[in-house]
Amino acid sequence: MGTRKSESVIRGKGGGVSPPFTRRLVGGSTVPAIFPNASLRRGIGKILAATLAALWYRRHREIVRRNLAFAYGEELSADARERLAREVFLHFVRFAWEMVVLLLAPLSYIQKHVVVLGAEHHTEALRKGRGAVALVAHAGNWEYTGVGYALHCRRLAVVARELNHPLGRRLARYVRERSGNWMVDKQRGLKRILAHLNQNRLVGIVVDQNTAEQEGRLVDFFGKPARTTPVAALLARRGVPVLPTLSRRLPDGRHLLVIFPELPFEKTGDLEADIRNFLTLQNQVIEAWIRREPAQWLWLHRRWKNRFPELYADL
Repeated sequence: MGTRKSESVIRGKGGGVSPPFTRRLVGGSTVPAIFPNASLRRGIGKILAATLAALWYRRHREIVRRNLAFAYGEELSADARERLAREVFLHFVRFAWEMVVLLLAPLSYIQKHVVVLGAEHHTEALRKGRGAVALVAHAGNWEYTGVGYALHCRRLAVVARELNHPLGRRLARYVRERSGNWMVDKQRGLKRILAHLNQNRLVGIVVDQNTAEQEGRLVDFFGKPARTTPVAALLARRGVPVLPTLSRRLPDGRHLLVIFPELPFEKTGDLEADIRNFLTLQNQVIEAWIRREPAQWLWLHRRWKNRFPELYADL
């Protein structure tokens, strides 16, 4: 796949991007320029991750512990769950380090660190002319692969919640849009989602978080009912192709993005049953992906709080 040419206004010399606020952070240098040796960068990142994870773990470990115990039950021993919990924190501190890389590194560097498999499925789906939905989970580093996908394949509209803090909001939007992607605010974003689909664009929607009772359906996730957003199912019912598009960090530090074939939406005449069947399939695909690399999923999220509030009652 060839590299898509990004607009010159978002590139600096040599393909890098350094708006004024990022130049001030590092004196005009990017992360690779500060640490030109890739092995050294990875080593520093791992040391930083291990140190910060040890501190962060003390505060949030109980949510992760309870989620793992609830999801896996007797599949994992207490010792195995504890080891996995520590790996989860290590993963997300590395995630934080990678967000700095996304903010400061040249786009050419980011592109080299993303591997895309199955891009032909998106291409085939878009030939239908209805746009397409990339079904995303909080697995691997979904932010990194979102940027990398635009550099390898095509721009997409990224649906995400705007952060409350003004600087955080500005930085997050910059990271998501610097490769040419569009960001759609999750709150009241349906009109913009439909507009992008009507222009035959790909729209990335994260679907693995708890949602409000009036907005979601109760569908099994790790064998336990979890409130799940029906947005992808409703779009699939309208004929919009929905394709699982899932991420994972590889052992060498690169990021893998796998695009699966379109999920079928079976119409039986019972709309509610059809939606639940689709959501069941959706959750099964995501769960299977998580089980292959469980340390790289967002176990810090209170996924079952709507149906099982007692699980987090004193947290």
